Amino acid sequence: MATLAEIRAASYEYREKKTSDMVADNIPLLNELRSADNIKVIDGGYTILEPARVAGNNYVQAIDATEEIELGYNPQLNFFEYSPKIVVVPTVINDLEKAQNGGDARFLDLLDEREEIAEESLMNYVEAWLQGDGTSFGGKAFSGIQSYVATTTSSGSVGGLARATYPAIKNASVNAASVFGSATDASNIESRLRYMKSLVKRNGGKDRIVVFCGTSFYNFAADAASAKQRIVTDAAMTKMNFDNLVIEGMVLVDAGGKVYSGLTSSRIATDRCYGVNMSTKKLRMYKGYNFQPIQKRLSLNQLVEASILVGIGNFTTNDPSRDFVMYDS
Repeated sequence: MATLAEIRAASYEYREKKTSDMVADNIPLLNELRSADNIKVIDGGYTILEPARVAGNNYVQAIDATEEIELGYNPQLNFFEYSPKIVVVPTVINDLEKAQNGGDARFLDLLDEREEIAEESLMNYVEAWLQGDGTSFGGKAFSGIQSYVATTTSSGSVGGLARATYPAIKNASVNAASVFGSATDASNIESRLRYMKSLVKRNGGKDRIVVFCGTSFYNFAADAASAKQRIVTDAAMTKMNFDNLVIEGMVLVDAGGKVYSGLTSSRIATDRCYGVNMSTKKLRMYKGYNFQPIQKRLSLNQLVEASILVGIGNFTTNDPSRDFVMYDS
């Protein structure tokens, strides 16, 4: 009777040629930016500027036929300014691993597998940052929607412009449980979302508003739609394989989902949602550093090769006033 060692020595082991994936998180915001072609490559620049009209002309007057017109001007144009951020992830392989993973013994390319894992790991962090407030890694992380869509709109700044100085840049923020006198649930979330949209809509525009929901808020919306047997979905979000709902023309998606990386603290809380006007948001990446590998590096004193994936840029907005946050606590 053959021993286990003899069988392994004489026989190939059966194995799948494709590895299962327990690395990639649920990343709806990053995929929305990709799908909407809102990842823009820029060719240099010390900082990233987004020009904006931040105030109206304060000299509108009603006059008599011979009345003197008061002449003057107030500052009306300015810009949001963003510093570029750098994110990197190295992929390392040594010569022993190359030798072991070569020839007929290789079922999967070890370096390719590690590079794909590196990219997925990087995207997990980018998604967490895009949902966050820009404070991760001591402020070295990319800015996120919580950087621009504030719960408290009387303080803070966006792109160097203070909300107190430029009230026009303030987003809408509503504590729904306080304003409406009860917690948000399936019986009232549609009405409350309609109210939130009324605070930010303009001229009947067709801007794409995506509402990134915490899990509880998304489930309430799904329950409300199911109860009415009226479920409308968004074609672009569905094509990306994300469950979604359309309420009042706004696309709702669960910002939570499976998070293998453990990066949950930066993500949107279960009892709140952020309505983000995607026409005013861009992920601006420097040319040659759009989450791309740079030249491989060989160690001078080790049998090691390293490939580094680099992203340099930032997540920007040129109008946070048409975004909203709704929360219960």
